[in-house]
Amino acid sequence: MSNKILIADDNKLLLAMSKDALEQAGFQVTTVDTSIQVYKKVLEEKPDIVLLDIMMPGIDGIEICRNLKKSPVTKDTVIIIHSGKTDMALMDLCFEVGAEAFIIKGDDFDSMVNKVKEVAHEKLGGP
Repeated sequence: MSNKILIADDNKLLLAMSKDALEQAGFQVTTVDTSIQVYKKVLEEKPDIVLLDIMMPGIDGIEICRNLKKSPVTKDTVIIIHSGKTDMALMDLCFEVGAEAFIIKGDDFDSMVNKVKEVAHEKLGGP
């Protein structure tokens, strides 16, 4: 069974490209482009992994991660923060609020897919 991933990003082009790359790697992918949709989709779809952009309008990725990790229903969901920002304080904060990994957003979709596979294997088991 392939892992289910929810990608949350307000950049629709990056969202589509990330979705294609992860689907080609064998993941089942659902996407959302607003922060409020993340909660709804996590409860509906029960993804194994949430690939979460930090800079989202409304509720940012840090707050979403914190909230998902606090809830008994979603606390075990693996969260990977995906951001174009690279400052160390921000990366540290991501781990403090419960993210399992941090991926620097860019146009290298192969390395993004490899990191997601690595985290999936490490946290969820399987191939």
